[in-house]
Amino acid sequence: MNRLKKLKTRDYPFTNKEISWLSFNERVLQEAEDPRNPLGERFKFMGIYSSNLDEFFRVRVAMMRRLCQMGKDGEFALKEPPLQALNNIQDVVNKQRIRLNRTIENLYAEMAKENIFLLYDHHLSEEQRAFAKNYFEEEVRHKIFPIMVDLRYRLPDLKDKTLYLAVELQHHVKGELRKKYSIVEIPTKVIPRFIKLPEAGKKKNVILIDEIVRIGLESVFHGKKYENIKAWNFKVVRDAELDIDDDDLNVSYLNKINQGIQKRKEGAPIWFLFDSTMPADFLELFKKKLRFKKYETITAGGRYHNFSDFIRFPKLVGLPCCLKHIPIEHRHFPDNKNIFSAVRSKDTLLYFPYHSFDTVIDLLREASIDPHVESIKVTLYRVAKFSSVVNALINAKKNRKEVLVILELQARFDEKNNVYWANVLKENGIKVIFGVEGLKVHSKLLLINRREKGKNRLYGGIGTGNLNEDTSRLYTDCFLVTANQELCDEVNSLFDFFENNYRHRKSNHLVVSPYNLRKKIYDLIDNEIEFAKKGEKASLRLKLNNLSDEGIITKLYEASQAGVRIRIIARSRFSLVPGIEGFSENIRAISIVGQYLEHARFFIFQNGGDNLCYITSADWLTRNIDRRIEVSCPIYRKSIKQELKSIFDIQWRDNQKARILDSELKNEYQDRPEDSDIIQSQDAVYDYLVNKTAKH
Repeated sequence: MNRLKKLKTRDYPFTNKEISWLSFNERVLQEAEDPRNPLGERFKFMGIYSSNLDEFFRVRVAMMRRLCQMGKDGEFALKEPPLQALNNIQDVVNKQRIRLNRTIENLYAEMAKENIFLLYDHHLSEEQRAFAKNYFEEEVRHKIFPIMVDLRYRLPDLKDKTLYLAVELQHHVKGELRKKYSIVEIPTKVIPRFIKLPEAGKKKNVILIDEIVRIGLESVFHGKKYENIKAWNFKVVRDAELDIDDDDLNVSYLNKINQGIQKRKEGAPIWFLFDSTMPADFLELFKKKLRFKKYETITAGGRYHNFSDFIRFPKLVGLPCCLKHIPIEHRHFPDNKNIFSAVRSKDTLLYFPYHSFDTVIDLLREASIDPHVESIKVTLYRVAKFSSVVNALINAKKNRKEVLVILELQARFDEKNNVYWANVLKENGIKVIFGVEGLKVHSKLLLINRREKGKNRLYGGIGTGNLNEDTSRLYTDCFLVTANQELCDEVNSLFDFFENNYRHRKSNHLVVSPYNLRKKIYDLIDNEIEFAKKGEKASLRLKLNNLSDEGIITKLYEASQAGVRIRIIARSRFSLVPGIEGFSENIRAISIVGQYLEHARFFIFQNGGDNLCYITSADWLTRNIDRRIEVSCPIYRKSIKQELKSIFDIQWRDNQKARILDSELKNEYQDRPEDSDIIQSQDAVYDYLVNKTAKH
């Protein structure tokens, strides 16, 4: 008991959430470093690493900064001094920055072997320089509006994640060297970042728009007789917190979100990233003008920033990338069979992107035109840019179906997109509800009500990821298609709750946070502990994106001490520390980073041999368990349980992309046993599902 009391006071191994996330992003950087990956794929991972880090600063580091401003209250909330946490983050980011710069140079060298060159302005031939100058005059010049820096005044607000050149203008006045300073925005939002130069033989030459703007500076400042013009790249990343005024009762929720999106542009600067060759006096000027304090992050980088743009670079120059798997048409949905008949016959699990998302679109399309369908209800969190899901819902409304959409407006960084779709849906007469007050709706639900033989028959879909055809090609996710009336009735009750928040009905099958997910997880773990205490085999398999809830981690440590065998596949944040004697010696964990983003979530408890299996929209984070509407769905059909178990076990044996999660965050690759086969789990899962579920 004493040990458990210590556990409850957090006297147990726990990795800081932010540091564990940075360790995940290091795994992404490893993919950019890995020479086994095609060169184009390595550039993409470099771009993903950069994009991830920007978002991390906009959200997590911004939160730390606000905690710093709270003083003692912030330290209490974080359970450690926020400034110390920020310094630890800075140390990790700086070390990774060195690796990133080295990786960039290596990728450029590998690209040169393919006769593809990314040229600086001083590398250009006379012909290429003439091309660059002409391109600037015709395409760029009219989009350049320099800001002259006046030492007496504050800088105008600089845009979030936007590239700028810090320009130093030198001239002599009466024999004395004078300097003026200017800021020039690089217009990457309206001009491509990468410009192809005229080819020279077999060589493909590319230049960044950054360099073309540098070349054009002399033309921009031609009115003054500046003798020397120098420029250095920089960017500012701002706090992305969505500030919503809940006190203004005269403004609709939709408009409040719109106002919050506009205010976000004015968020406090969090991160200043600059070219390390920028002179010290210019850097000090920026620090002063941006009013940086001790808890803002200032990072010396290379010549270029915003490497997220390199995600699109391979396609431009034809660099090789991984071949995408051809989506599997699930054999349970034959082309000549009524889709409702197929769903009615048995539950089916679709596992994207291996299975085609077209099955979901087909289900919605058929529902939209079926004369027996009376209503369609759906939750939307992130919506595709050109959404066939939304088009099917609009078509259903035109065909006189009742359509209800629960649209979560506060899906981070998708707020603007969701406001757009909310207006589109409303304009087409569809009833739209913006979630539940105080609780973000993150559950993934679909419900179709069809009239059959004079009675209502419900058809449902319950998933781990968004009903989004764009992400369904890039993210792994589970989606259960079912006509189990007990499950569907509980899904219907949830939609009733979304419409009438006072009607919350207890569920016997679905596990819904924030109401009973925590208790259910504890009960399932306790059940395994009891089996272990009896000397019986006890285990759990857990696949999630993130795990950092302290209560659950404490419970998992308790299970480990009781002898429960625990295996965890976690993609991102992971605060539990496996393999520590006395706490977690029975816990092992790995993380897989590959071609697809591992987003599927499910857990399997041994339960004395009668496995209990759930798919879930919820990560095991405090916010998901206590402050969101999440749905975990039991899997009853034995063959689907076996599919999920097999997929987990395939991933567990991965010896190409799996990293071991340990106390030192070393991110070492899982060893390939001698004389064993190469297992790249994403390829192996695809092969498994082809054999198991593809049409023949």
